[in-house]
Amino acid sequence: MSTESQIPVSAITVPQGRRRLDLDWVEALADQFKTAGQQTAIEVLQEGEAYRLIFGGHRLAAAKHAGWETIRAIVKTPDEFTSEAQIRLREISENLLRRELSVLDRSVDIAAWREIYEATHGTVTKGRKAKLSQVATISGTAADDGAERFATSFSEAARRALGVNRDAISRAMKIASIPADLRGWIALHPIADNQSELLLLSAQSEERQEAICGMLTQEPPVASNVAEAIAKLDDAPPVAKDPAWMKVSTGFSKLPQRDQHAFFDLHADAIALWQKGRAP
Repeated sequence: MSTESQIPVSAITVPQGRRRLDLDWVEALADQFKTAGQQTAIEVLQEGEAYRLIFGGHRLAAAKHAGWETIRAIVKTPDEFTSEAQIRLREISENLLRRELSVLDRSVDIAAWREIYEATHGTVTKGRKAKLSQVATISGTAADDGAERFATSFSEAARRALGVNRDAISRAMKIASIPADLRGWIALHPIADNQSELLLLSAQSEERQEAICGMLTQEPPVASNVAEAIAKLDDAPPVAKDPAWMKVSTGFSKLPQRDQHAFFDLHADAIALWQKGRAP
């Protein structure tokens, strides 16, 4: 029968062939462990006096990085599994069935985190009620400085792992300013995972946001995207769709140089053909 307890980190072995650890994520988790403790237990299989990791590799590595001697774990016994394959499937299902946050959910969480941080550290302007919609609409240097202070509250590794910087926080605040009832309306719609669409929606008045959400979610949809819905509201000509290459270009420009070079390597033949066509 499974039990949950603190077990020695040194007694846990990690099977060969596990996915490679993201060291930035490990360091970010270690920082979080030091300040807030371990939020979620790892899972292990007891084998005599030792334990074999089932899942939670990043958390285990973070505990080691933080200098912990023990870690909270759900301890399974061999009689709970019928085969090695079932143990392996336990790890696979944990990874595959974890629902990643959408852009919308992530933005709301970042905005709420910033609000709590500012309230705790006294950086919210005195006399201003700390609401996401209000914080998101502050303009000028003060808002930028607040986002910068919040971003630098994370370690460098955490900023890399979480993608948290001043611009990312500012974008999250804008998206989180969409009223909660409208966020719930579109939470499972494809727009919830499209940052550019959400930013465009957030720039509209609340009344227009409601109308746009209705156009996007009704069956059949009246509009396929926010720009099209805005055009219908304004009785304007349909907005021309960006060509497919523009989306690729936008994503490419945000990649670090290492990843850009990997892209070049992958498409070296196409690039050579393009260069040949441009030769005088």
